[in-house]
Amino acid sequence: MIDMAARLALRAYPPSFRERYGCELEALVEDTGGRPSVVADLLIGALRAWLHPVMPNESAERRRRRMQASVATTWVTWCAALYALPIVNFILSEGPWPTPVLVRRLLDVAQYAMYGAGLILLVGALALLAETSRTGNWSAWRPLVALLPTLPTWLIAPLLLAFASIEPFSYWVGALGVLGPAAFLITMAVTPAVVVTRCRPSAKVLRLLALSGVAVAFAVTTTGIACGAALIMNTPDAAQLVTMPIPAVTVTASIAALVTAGRGAKAALHREHPVDLGGDV
Repeated sequence: MIDMAARLALRAYPPSFRERYGCELEALVEDTGGRPSVVADLLIGALRAWLHPVMPNESAERRRRRMQASVATTWVTWCAALYALPIVNFILSEGPWPTPVLVRRLLDVAQYAMYGAGLILLVGALALLAETSRTGNWSAWRPLVALLPTLPTWLIAPLLLAFASIEPFSYWVGALGVLGPAAFLITMAVTPAVVVTRCRPSAKVLRLLALSGVAVAFAVTTTGIACGAALIMNTPDAAQLVTMPIPAVTVTASIAALVTAGRGAKAALHREHPVDLGGDV
């Protein structure tokens, strides 16, 4: 039997990957057991499967899956940049050193870029929702239910942290105030990407999502450059070692966004045959 952690790790793989290799991978996990190292390998493999999806031989279906993977990955990178931006603002506001005007302007540009990208993503979500209302494929949106158990931890996190600061021995309360919102943010980044894959949008909607992902990728890159420059320019050398993971995450998200958005746009603009990339399923 596969334990819950391993089963969740298997579910983290893209649907196209599970369709092709799901049974073999599940049998392998049953043979090796659900040890923590196996679960970690599964999660790393799931990340690689999302970044480098399995493509079939048919040209139209390859383009479809490439665009789906591009849209899903672009959303995840936007979430990573969106979460990093307020952390950088908080670090700079709480630091004992004054924030230069140039650094503040960089962060303002990044903030406007993320807001603009959020509007673009909202338009894409509305287009996907409108198509779902026509097709009736509401079951594809079921992964969003995973947000419900983690949403309360996000809402009450300030109260938990305030209580932990008053009562120093309530370490578990402080941990819940930190880990709960983290779980919500991770779920918020992953579940919409799964929804896009499960919905199997029509060619028209999928091309819209893939092409709009280019603008989102540039917004993510702008944020990555601004966050990295702000921390490097406005933190002492000793503090840079502590803050280094933040620019590392934003730079990684920027590179992933540009690469995947470029591939998705190339697939969206490819018109080899007048064949729809897949009808409503």
